[in-house]
Amino acid sequence: MTQILKKDYTWISPLSTIGKSQQEVKEIVLNYLFRKICFVSHPQNIRALTNQEYKDINRRCDIPIPLVHSIISKFLVNLIFFREFLRSYSFTYNYTKSIKKLQIYTHKLHRFAPIFNYPRAKENARILKKVLDRNCFLPQFSTQLAIVLFVTDLNDKEHEDKIIQTNLRIFCNCSAYAFHRTRNKLGLK
Repeated sequence: MTQILKKDYTWISPLSTIGKSQQEVKEIVLNYLFRKICFVSHPQNIRALTNQEYKDINRRCDIPIPLVHSIISKFLVNLIFFREFLRSYSFTYNYTKSIKKLQIYTHKLHRFAPIFNYPRAKENARILKKVLDRNCFLPQFSTQLAIVLFVTDLNDKEHEDKIIQTNLRIFCNCSAYAFHRTRNKLGLK
C-alpha cells in the first residue's frame, strides 16, 4: 500500500502577511532556537518547547505562533530521525578520513537547519582535515561535523550570539567528552 502525503498549507496565509519567504522564516526561527533556547534535557534527550518559549520566539522574531510551532516541531522530529541514523550507521576509516564526505554532510546539515554559513563551513572542513592529518588525530565523524560547525559559528560576524554548545553537539550527535577533547587538541577556545 502507498501512503499519500498531504500538502502542508500552513505556510500560505501567514507568509503572505509577513512578506518573507519560507526559507527566510525557517532560518530566522531556527537561528533564534539554536542561539537562545536550549532544546536538550539533562540526559542528552531532545525536549519539546514550552508555550512560553514559543511566545518568546513569536515576540522576538515577529512571526506567528502557528508558523513557529510548525517549523520547530518539524525540525525536532527530523532531528530525532537524523540522530538515529548517525547512531545506527558505522562510519569506516576511509569514510571518516574523506574531506568530500565531511563537506557533503555539512551541506546536509545546512539544508536541514540553515544556521551557519555553508561556504565558510566547507572551507573550514578542508582546513580541519589538514590540521587533523598534520596532528595524526582522527576523531569520530560526528565530532568532526560538530567542530566544523563550532569553528564556523565562532568566526561568524553576522550573529552576535553564538550557538549554544549543547544544541550544537546534539545536532551533530557528538558527545561532550569527544567535542571538548578535540577542541583542546586543536587549541580552540
